[in-house]
Amino acid sequence: MAYPAFGLVVAKGIEGFTYLDARERRHAGDRNALWLFVISILSTISIGLQNYLFAYASSILTARLRTLSLKSLLRQDIEFFDQEKNSARKFH
Repeated sequence: MAYPAFGLVVAKGIEGFTYLDARERRHAGDRNALWLFVISILSTISIGLQNYLFAYASSILTARLRTLSLKSLLRQDIEFFDQEKNSARKFH
């Protein structure tokens, strides 16, 4: 939503140049600068929150995958570990 909002405010900013009175132009420019600042602050907060939540979700998923992998490994028959390729001992 940040880019469409920036686009609308920039369009209003360009429209502000059409005012003939200098005071009106200044008021329109100040208002548009304020809106750009507000949008950038909200965008920064939302992107930071999005990145935090994505990292949190990925850490939960990684922990769950590790747990499931360990459970799967521990459910193997003992013959699985007797094979040379699955053994903890490596003979060279």
